[in-house]
Amino acid sequence: MLEIIPTWLNQGIKKVLIDAVSSEDLELERVVTAVSELPANRVILRIPVGVVLVIDSVTLTQDDGFEALVTSLETVRKSVDEGYFFAVEMSTGPIEVYHFEIVFAKIKELHHKNIHIVAPGYCYGEGEKKRDLVTGDGKVVVDAALSFVQCLRTDRRDGLFTTVVADEAGVALGLVYSSAKSIVAALESGRGVYYSRSRGGLWKKGESSGNAQTLIQIDIDCDSDALRFTVHQTGTGFCHLNTRTCWGHDGGLRALESMLFIRHENAPAGSYTKRLFEDAELLRNKLVEEAQELAEAESIPDVAGEAADVMYFAMVRCVAAGCKLSDVEKMLDKRALKVKRRPGNSKAYRISAANQILNSKDDLNSAASAVSNQS
Repeated sequence: MLEIIPTWLNQGIKKVLIDAVSSEDLELERVVTAVSELPANRVILRIPVGVVLVIDSVTLTQDDGFEALVTSLETVRKSVDEGYFFAVEMSTGPIEVYHFEIVFAKIKELHHKNIHIVAPGYCYGEGEKKRDLVTGDGKVVVDAALSFVQCLRTDRRDGLFTTVVADEAGVALGLVYSSAKSIVAALESGRGVYYSRSRGGLWKKGESSGNAQTLIQIDIDCDSDALRFTVHQTGTGFCHLNTRTCWGHDGGLRALESMLFIRHENAPAGSYTKRLFEDAELLRNKLVEEAQELAEAESIPDVAGEAADVMYFAMVRCVAAGCKLSDVEKMLDKRALKVKRRPGNSKAYRISAANQILNSKDDLNSAASAVSNQS
């Protein structure tokens, strides 16, 4: 079964979970050897830890049992490469013996020992009434948002968490603070929700300005004491000064993309960008021409200039097709996940087609030059 894993990873699967039959040295060696050529950060090893594969939530609530369990887990954790995501599965048990507060505290303690818990979970929607949820076989479903909050730590007296807000490309839009309550509200609503120190309560971004955010994901940093909210920002931007970021206006490819989308909808008369949108053949020819000039450039300024030209025309092509820069980045990220590579040789028929375009352009330039000389 393990031999199919590279195929899964090649297709964009981010992580695979692999079960070991036991925690015996020979079995661990067998599994680790089998996955040794795979990227460690994309492998989750699930290993029986002495007593059982599944941690019973009742054990988590009893200090003696918990300490013995942690000792066993830490022993196995140290025997496995730190690069692997190490997780154990928790059986929550029936509601009658489930202690929410104690279990959350133990989840926190295990997380800070780099031991992660896998359990049936549910994230409530905004305004959804909280209730005791159970699986089909009667086991408790863990509140996913509250469990996530338990994995955080802070040394601030106010209990807040420093939070970087970033767009889909990872560009920082601003710096804010989150509370346990605001994090849960963000997860449940799927929006950018933070803690306002000036108001002393929740701050739902865009509620008054209209510049709302769609929450894409929340990441914890390496020390579990800071957060990164990745969002899709709407409106004029994140800052109260009506700039996209709290450090002023954007530059680079993001600014270019924004300008091109505006031009696509409402370009001024005489706009060259508008002409490119309306003339597909011209755009194609310019892409081929600029790519050739980039290939032939040698000095750093020349390479930078020709690359800028290629990116401009490539972005025009993207916007014309309704393709965003984030779509391109996602494709790059997906391809970076491949563990097997193709040779990547050039395609002769594509080179031939490009040469035809370039040769016809040279012929036109020669004809124009001849007419000019005659006149």
